[in-house]
Amino acid sequence: MKFRYFAIAALATVSFISVAQAQTIGIGSSPPGSLSHSVGSAVAKLITQDTGIQVRVQPHSGNSAYIPAVNAGEVDLGNANEMELDAAMTGTGIYKGQKLSNLRVMNVMMVLRAAWFVAKDSPINSMQDLKGKRVPGKWSAQRAIKFNTDAYFANAGLAYEDVKIVPVPSVSRGADDFIQGKVDAFFFAIGAGKTRQAGAKVGGLKALGLDPSPEAVARYQSKLPGAYALLVKPSKPNYGIVKPTYVSAFDMLYITNKNVSDDIVYKVVKAMYGGKKKMFKSFKPLGANFHPKKMAKKLAKFSYHPGAIKFYKEVGLWPPKG
Repeated sequence: MKFRYFAIAALATVSFISVAQAQTIGIGSSPPGSLSHSVGSAVAKLITQDTGIQVRVQPHSGNSAYIPAVNAGEVDLGNANEMELDAAMTGTGIYKGQKLSNLRVMNVMMVLRAAWFVAKDSPINSMQDLKGKRVPGKWSAQRAIKFNTDAYFANAGLAYEDVKIVPVPSVSRGADDFIQGKVDAFFFAIGAGKTRQAGAKVGGLKALGLDPSPEAVARYQSKLPGAYALLVKPSKPNYGIVKPTYVSAFDMLYITNKNVSDDIVYKVVKAMYGGKKKMFKSFKPLGANFHPKKMAKKLAKFSYHPGAIKFYKEVGLWPPKG
């Protein structure tokens, strides 16, 4: 009887220790329906399945909220583009006076593609047709979006003064305003669930393309360095692309805090490297645009997390070749 008592007590103690030692991390994202939330959800599922680390996606109002949260250690992972990360780590631009020096790069997650969308049957067929129309802007919770939208307008030879700005905090709110008829177009990532939601309300969507001429692309890149015009073809994941269309494209980086343990970052990056098929199953736009061999790239201005570097050395991706 005593043996049975002690055996049960010992088992309970081991179970308690296992629970206590269970690792939990958080991924910061924009609201549900956004690309960053869909990507975060797919990544969270993969990491939990392949590493045993419990992962929670924690939605925020936008990049301008969750990137500082990663820096503060309130969440462990998040995404950013190079231009926004540079501003955050130097305390300049949209992060003026707010130097976020704890941020470290883990990997290139995917090519993020974005465009302005209108209703499929709209008479608006080009960016120039937006002149005088109502469009969302200001982006108080996603200040980096202004870089993207400014670049798109510059490509077309337009400026915000040429349209009627309806202030919104985020692209998700801009899409909601489009659904409610408050704006004539909205800006969003291609492949995000919110575009399908909006399209279902208005009978379908069509993307407004970039001008791929060298002069127009130069204007675009002057506003969004490192980005490029990418030709996207119609497909099921590319909702709203009704014909071959040039859209805005740039790398989505996954970032972490320098104080997240090397072991956790190593396990996370390793799971991503081998998880393309699983991520494709969870969220097709991510799986289709995630390339394991391109997870590490040369980033002169930023430092990679040591846990990520350790894994990249093991698989021959370090130092980065491009």
